[in-house]
Amino acid sequence: MIELQNVSFSYDSSDEMILNNVNLSIKEGEFVLLVGNSGCGKTTITRFLNVLAPDFFEGELKGTVIVDGKNTNDVTIQEMSRSVGSVFQDPRSQFFTLDTTAELAFSCENVGLNRQDTIKRVVESAELINVTHLLGKSVFELSSGEKQAIALASACAHKPKILVLDEPSANLDQDAMVRLKHNLESLKTRGHTIVVSEHRIHYLKDLCDKVVHISNGVIESILTGDEFQKKSNEELNSSGLRSLSVDGLKKGLTQKTISAVHLEKDKKNLLVLEQVDFSYNRAEPLLKNINLSVNQGEIIGLIGNNGTGKTTLMELICGLKKQKSGNIYIGGKKVKAKSRIEQTYYVMQDSDYQLFTESVEKEIFLDNKKTESSVETGVEILKLMGLSDFLERHPASLSGGQKQRLSIAISFMKDVEIICFDEPTSGLDYNSMQRIVKLFKRLSSMGKGIIVATHDLEFITACCTAVYNM
Repeated sequence: MIELQNVSFSYDSSDEMILNNVNLSIKEGEFVLLVGNSGCGKTTITRFLNVLAPDFFEGELKGTVIVDGKNTNDVTIQEMSRSVGSVFQDPRSQFFTLDTTAELAFSCENVGLNRQDTIKRVVESAELINVTHLLGKSVFELSSGEKQAIALASACAHKPKILVLDEPSANLDQDAMVRLKHNLESLKTRGHTIVVSEHRIHYLKDLCDKVVHISNGVIESILTGDEFQKKSNEELNSSGLRSLSVDGLKKGLTQKTISAVHLEKDKKNLLVLEQVDFSYNRAEPLLKNINLSVNQGEIIGLIGNNGTGKTTLMELICGLKKQKSGNIYIGGKKVKAKSRIEQTYYVMQDSDYQLFTESVEKEIFLDNKKTESSVETGVEILKLMGLSDFLERHPASLSGGQKQRLSIAISFMKDVEIICFDEPTSGLDYNSMQRIVKLFKRLSSMGKGIIVATHDLEFITACCTAVYNM
C-alpha cells in the first residue's frame, strides 16, 4: 500500500537533511504510529503520502515514494487526494468553508462526485464519526475537539483508502481524545490504512499494528503493536518518548473547584481574582464567580474540557479581555485591563501569532535591550530550550515544536511577575516537555507566578503546585 525506498529529503528553507535514507513498508489495513522527537521527520513522512512534500512544502526528494500503487513523483496533490485523506494538527488550517456541512461536502466535490453522491457521503461520514449533531453549524463556533472531529469526517467523506493524521490529539481534552480513539478504531475496523504522527501515544496503544521510531531523520526501530505495549514508561522516556500509561497520574495532585478557592488576603498575593464574571455579548456567562489567588513561585494548572473558559480566563488576567464584573488585583492593587497588559505576559497556543522577526536571535531580544547580562541570559535560555544551534534561522523555518519552545523562551526574558501559558506542551515530545518543566521551575524559583492551561497530565504532575478544575 505504501513504500518508502531509500528516501532522503531536505527543505528549501534549510541546508540540513530532515530524512536520510529511510525505508518503510506499510501494508493495506495497517495502523502505523510514527513517534520520535520534534523535528525528527515524522511530519515530513506524512507529507510524502499526500504529496504536500515536495509539491507544496518545497525541497529536494531523493528515493522513491509509492502510495496506493502510484509513484508520488508522477501524481499531483489533487490526484493523490482521491486515495489519501489528511487531518492536520490544527484543523483550522484545512477548513475551506464556513459551515460544517459544506466542509464535509467540499472533499467530495473536490474529487468530482455529483450532488446526489455527495449528499449521501456527507450523511454517511457524519454518522461514522458521530458528528451528525454538528452539521449545519458555523466552524467558528466549534470547540477544538469538535473542529478535529469535523476535519476527520471531511477527510473520510470521499472514502479514501488511506488516512494520514499529524498530531491529532495535540489540542484535545481527555474526553475528546477518547472520542478520537473510538473514531480511529472504527475506521481501522472498516479496513482503512491509517498513519498517525503523534507524541501523546497512550490513547493509541491498543490500535497499533506497527510503531516506527524516528530519530534525527533515520528509523531507529520498528516495533509490532505487542512489542510496543510491553515497553515501560521509563524505557520510552529514556528514548525521548511520552509515557504509554497515564493511569494514576492525577493521584497526589491538589485539585480544587475554581469558584471555591479561598483568598488569603493576609498574604501578599501576586494575583487575586475576586468574584469575576465574563460573557460574550449578552450570552450566558462563560465565567461566573471566579475567585483565584496566585502567590510567588506558584505554578497553577487550569484543567477542564475544551470550551470551559481556561483560555478566556487567562486573557482576562492578561488584560486582553475585560471582565463583566468583579475585581482583579496585582500586587494588592486593583488593576484595569490596560494596566494588566503591561504587568503580565501571555504565551498563546499558536506560536505563529507571536513570532515577528527574521531570526531566532532577534526574536529572543525583541523589546529587550542587549546588555552583557541580557545576552548571557538569552543564550542560556535558548540552550535550555534546545535552540542554541538555530540563532540565524528564520522562526518560520522551525518545526512546530521548535517554534513553541522559542515562544516560551521569550517569556523568560519579559520583566513581569505573572506569566500565562496556553497549552505550552501541545505537540511536544518528552524531552521538550522536560525542557519546559525546567524553565517553569526556574521561573518559580525567581518568585514568578505562573498560570498554565493544559490537558497534559504528564506535564501537570511534573511541575504544577496546584490544579484547578474548571
